[in-house]
Amino acid sequence: MFNARPPDYRSARTDAGTRALLSGRRAPLDPAPAREISFPATRSGEGLAMRWGVFGTPFGEAVALGTDAGLCALGFTAETGHDAAFADLTSRFPAARLIEDPDALRSWVADPDGAPLCLIGAPFQRAVWQALTRVRAGSVVTYSDIAEAIGRPSAHRAVATAVGLNPVSWHVPCHRVVRKDGALGGYHWGLSVKRAMLAREAGAPAG
Repeated sequence: MFNARPPDYRSARTDAGTRALLSGRRAPLDPAPAREISFPATRSGEGLAMRWGVFGTPFGEAVALGTDAGLCALGFTAETGHDAAFADLTSRFPAARLIEDPDALRSWVADPDGAPLCLIGAPFQRAVWQALTRVRAGSVVTYSDIAEAIGRPSAHRAVATAVGLNPVSWHVPCHRVVRKDGALGGYHWGLSVKRAMLAREAGAPAG
C-alpha cells in the first residue's frame, strides 16, 4: 500500500485541474464519525507517553505520534523536510514524553479511515476536527459547511484557522475542505500533497 514517493496524478498537477476533478463532488457530512475518538483533558500532552515513528505513505514520508488511545499527530515531510515536520508536531505537545516506537503506530497509520484518534486541542478546535472526520472520501466541503455542522454558522474564519491547525492530517481529512468558489485554499503540508490526496480519492489515473 505504501510508497516512498507521492504519486503523480496527471489531472491534478494544478489547482485548475483539481477543481475540475472535484466539480460536483460537494456532499453533506455524514451524521456521525465512524471511528473511536478520545479527547484528553491536557492541552500540552502533560502526563501522556507519545510513541512516534516515520512511515512511508502514498503521499510520501510522514511522521506520526500516538498514545495508547490513538493517533495524536501525523504530518508529511515532502515540503518541509523531516526535521521541520517532527519539530512542528512535537511542539504541539511540549509536556508529553516521547518514545520512538514505530511498530506501535504502524497499523494505525495504514488505516486512515478507521484508526482510533486521540485529539488534543481547545474545545472549538476539537469540534472542528471531529466534524472533519464526517466528510466522506471522494467528496469535499467548504469552511462554511463545517461551521454549520458544529452549530457556529458565522464562525467560518475561526473554522479555517482550526482546520489549518489540524494535527492528524490524512486521518482527519482537512484536505477535503475547499473554498466556497471551489479553490483549494491552503494546506499545512503543501498544496502538492493536498492535490495528490484529493485526486487519489476522486479516482484520478496515476502516471
